[in-house]
Amino acid sequence: MPILAFSPRSLALVALATLAALAAALALRYGLIDVTAIAQSCEAGESSIRCSVRFAFNEGFRTLYPGLLAVLVGLATLVRPSVGLFGATLVLSALCLVLFSAWPGALALTLAILSLARPVRRATA
Repeated sequence: MPILAFSPRSLALVALATLAALAAALALRYGLIDVTAIAQSCEAGESSIRCSVRFAFNEGFRTLYPGLLAVLVGLATLVRPSVGLFGATLVLSALCLVLFSAWPGALALTLAILSLARPVRRATA
């Protein structure tokens, strides 16, 4: 059974990607989606890129598809652990946790954590 081993470079890349996704999701949610003035102008019929992006993320993440994708990637990480899949699971779960898909995002994060709990192979001498 393979062990998920991080090099310092891969650990830094996973952490940076996860923090970037978390920052983007927070900025999107609290800078665009949850702002009352923007919501009122978009609901009043304003057609701008800002309203289109707000509508796409608001409606897109309220469906189950992003959360389902995060859970599927988390399951793949659990079955075949790799640093890339682990990072993708963390990024997707960060996006889901902030953008309205909390329980699938939490499940994906749990699967990513469980992928770290692998038995250590003994070195054959």
